[in-house]
Amino acid sequence: MACALDIIGDHWTLLVIRDLMFLGRHEYKDMLAGEEGISSNILSGRLKKLEGAGIITFVQHPESKRRKLYYLTQKGKDLVYIMLDVARWADKHLDDKVVIPEDRRFFLDMPAETVANTVFDKLAAWEKEFIGGSL
Repeated sequence: MACALDIIGDHWTLLVIRDLMFLGRHEYKDMLAGEEGISSNILSGRLKKLEGAGIITFVQHPESKRRKLYYLTQKGKDLVYIMLDVARWADKHLDDKVVIPEDRRFFLDMPAETVANTVFDKLAAWEKEFIGGSL
């Protein structure tokens, strides 16, 4: 548990993973503009940490070599069940503090395997479009 938490156990790291996994945010600027207000130095550090751990990687943006498109590796995608369980726990126990958008709330009621397959299909479509699906 401690070893896993060393990598993914902080607030910002899980939000970066959430952005990539569920919200379709693959660019630094899009993650930086998120509603939680992550600072640029924290975001840069978390992206480097996740890349070093093999949870994410990147390709150069097709429009500009100075920009990167980040995406989850298989190791990162395997966190889908943990992410779903955390969201379900929060919905159940923090209902006075948690607001899950209606367009994503249906995920909480679906079987975990269905959610995972939906997420994997969405990520595969993004990969096919932006990196040729060669993963």
